[in-house]
Amino acid sequence: MKFFTMRRLAACVAALLLVSPPLLTGCDDYDDSELWQNVNDLKSRIEALETKIGQMNTEIAALQKIVDDAVTVVKVEKGADGYVIYFSDNTTAEIKNGTAGADAPVIGVKQDTDEVYYWTITTDGKTEWLMAGGAKLRVTGESVKPVMSVDDEGYWTISYDGGKTSERILDAAGDPVSAVTEGSSIGSLFKSVNYDDNNVYFELSDGSIVTVPVRSNFYMLIRKAPEVATFVFGETKVWDVESAGVTKTLVSKPDEWKVTYADGKLTVTAPTEAHKECADLRGTVGITYFSANGQADAVMMDVVADADYRGETVGEDFTVNITEITDKIVTMAVTPKNTETYWYVGYGTKEEIDAKGTDYLVKAPNGYLSMLGFYATMGWLDNYASKGMKSDLSLSIGLQPATEYYAVIFGFEANAATSSSTLTTGVMTVPFKTQEPVVINTVYRIDVSDVSWYGAKYVCVPSDDLGYLHGFIRKSEFDTYDDDAAFMTSRIEIYKKAYKDELESGALTWADLTFTETQTVVAPAYIEEAGATRMGLVDDTEYYVYAFSCTDGNATSPLSKAAFKTGKFTPSEECTFEITTTVERQDVTVNVVPSNRNVTYYFSVTRAAQQEQFDADLQFAVDDLIWTKIWAESQQITLSSMLSKGEDSNKWTDLWAATAYIVCAYGVSEDGTITTRPTLARFVTKGTIDQTSVKNAAASAMGGKVFRR
Repeated sequence: MKFFTMRRLAACVAALLLVSPPLLTGCDDYDDSELWQNVNDLKSRIEALETKIGQMNTEIAALQKIVDDAVTVVKVEKGADGYVIYFSDNTTAEIKNGTAGADAPVIGVKQDTDEVYYWTITTDGKTEWLMAGGAKLRVTGESVKPVMSVDDEGYWTISYDGGKTSERILDAAGDPVSAVTEGSSIGSLFKSVNYDDNNVYFELSDGSIVTVPVRSNFYMLIRKAPEVATFVFGETKVWDVESAGVTKTLVSKPDEWKVTYADGKLTVTAPTEAHKECADLRGTVGITYFSANGQADAVMMDVVADADYRGETVGEDFTVNITEITDKIVTMAVTPKNTETYWYVGYGTKEEIDAKGTDYLVKAPNGYLSMLGFYATMGWLDNYASKGMKSDLSLSIGLQPATEYYAVIFGFEANAATSSSTLTTGVMTVPFKTQEPVVINTVYRIDVSDVSWYGAKYVCVPSDDLGYLHGFIRKSEFDTYDDDAAFMTSRIEIYKKAYKDELESGALTWADLTFTETQTVVAPAYIEEAGATRMGLVDDTEYYVYAFSCTDGNATSPLSKAAFKTGKFTPSEECTFEITTTVERQDVTVNVVPSNRNVTYYFSVTRAAQQEQFDADLQFAVDDLIWTKIWAESQQITLSSMLSKGEDSNKWTDLWAATAYIVCAYGVSEDGTITTRPTLARFVTKGTIDQTSVKNAAASAMGGKVFRR
């Protein structure tokens, strides 16, 4: 783009000659070198800005892509003076490190109360929405990104139609902003770029932070995958696989195993018994997956193959059919040849029985026969021994996973008088082996987005259908626990205390208190079905989003967590508030005097016990504003009608007796954005009868707040 033309230069010179005739005494005497020097100096200054303005518009385009939900960051590379950002649509953007330029307008983005990002512009240190046709400009969607330039006279301009037309940027006084004054400079829109395994944190020149998840649209999960999958020889098992952004896969497997991945299904077949001598009976199945731009990752699952111990074994006195074997239980059907005699089933490890035989179990002084004689004396024999065919006998007590055993079966006759028993059949042994521990390899994919100074959004995707707990936790609080297990126990204890009576009575179970499937959480938020708010977050603070499986009040998976940091709150207005309260029994009159009488603000009264639940005054103000908007909507009035300007006062009546309250005042724009830090003042109502009036009874259900009328 040319910022200065020779035609424009000639016009400027001609104009100067026309308006200054008294100074022109003769062509030979007039020296116009200084005039031409000034014109050429303006031209050179404008031309010197071209490269920097090009970089500024490149960064504006990058900023638009950064906050676009449809595009994510897949890689960040650090360069000599900035970063190269690789996006999921195979494009890149180069971001320079730096600070905001002196006097130059700064383009930025800000998330409004509708959770949508809009363009902002900062001039003279004041940040405002970029407006076109009276409306804010969305960063994403159909909106055209702003294009910055400098006109022929050296003033900043902005275009909303891709550069076809433009208009001058005005300062707070309504004057055009010069790009070529002494000391002016163009800086970077980005102050810094930081990243971890989960997110990239873009700090803008105004101090705000935009957090973008890394590779959130590039992942693969094997649904309900165990830590070790147990197969019998020749068995085939199938798992569902969830993925996104995957364009190519490579499968790895142990020798003699058959593994395929197609159409979202992972199919694994163990080697046959005929090939067991040349097969890897234990190994790892893996899928390495790739994105379109070459990003790679892998998911893996251990597998083991063994003989099939299920099936029928025919002996001289019994036929035993093992129907099911897990890591803890073996189930069988037992059919005796003599249906009139008692019989019993026990077990011992293969290692011990191979070494000692069965006598140590059956005939030893404290063995099975002695035990059964005692049961006969006590009248308990029918509770422990069987007669006739039994189709669903289970052994479970004491069985260990991945262990070889023998089931031990024999017939006997008991003598209740002598507390003894004698064998009536031979002792039959049937081998079996318990499976590997059935532990679902539970993992949670956590994507954090829309991070602002007051809140964030996350999506938690589980790898299975087990119930789980999830939420936000400040990193400083998390670090006080000894380890992940201690933290998970603390979260479970919160639920145990909160729902103690319901859990003990059976009115609620842990299945009612935990979550399944994908969960999307936004903070802060009003939860209509609960009639409560989810607290916002503390600004400029490190957080984790956590998730772990919880079954029957016990943590049953490792802890998954994703780290992020909230942005720093930057007041758009400078203002503090002087608050005075006058208490008359259960009534109070509050007077507020702002230091800046041009600031619109809101002030409220809330029970101190409610306010003390928050970690920071600003966090409380965010929650207070949410309730205020809900109240305004319920009364069919606008938020702007509830705002104050200049000195204001209000009287609250019929408050709770002998109760501490908090007055909170903070700047709020007419569109519902907090513009200042809050000022708080405390007062206590007089004691006598603690009786809430009917019209203020709703305060308990509205966050403990008493709203102005």
